[in-house]
Amino acid sequence: MAENPSGENAGDGLRAMLRDAGCSEELAGSVAQSLDWPVDCGAERWAGAVLNSAAPVLEERARRVWRRQMSGIMVAAMTTLPLWLVAGAYTIGLVYEALCGVVPTAVATYVVSTYAVIGLGVVGATYALIPVVIGRSRDRMAFARTWEVAR
Repeated sequence: MAENPSGENAGDGLRAMLRDAGCSEELAGSVAQSLDWPVDCGAERWAGAVLNSAAPVLEERARRVWRRQMSGIMVAAMTTLPLWLVAGAYTIGLVYEALCGVVPTAVATYVVSTYAVIGLGVVGATYALIPVVIGRSRDRMAFARTWEVAR
């Protein structure tokens, strides 16, 4: 039982007060015992039950949020691809015209084609990383799920 600063049990004073008010000894004892500290209300059991019942709902919500985020990323990536291609083709045409006036056509063609291949490689590698990023994101989500279950 909790101790008062005077050294007596707090439950004893409550029990005496309840008896004076006309309660039976049994009722006064059970009320005083229920007010003992710490009170075990079964919080760990309730938390486990809530986590077990909410886990499927939370997992489905996380899956929907993940899909929405990934679809947004894919839409942004795919809408910018035509812009990159048009801008690259226009830039290559300008560079080819400028180089043809300075160097022989064969050298200009070599420089422009090398630039185009390198540019396509960079853009292709960037777009090839999208599945890798999506896979890592999915792995992180799965790891977070297993971490929550392990706790």
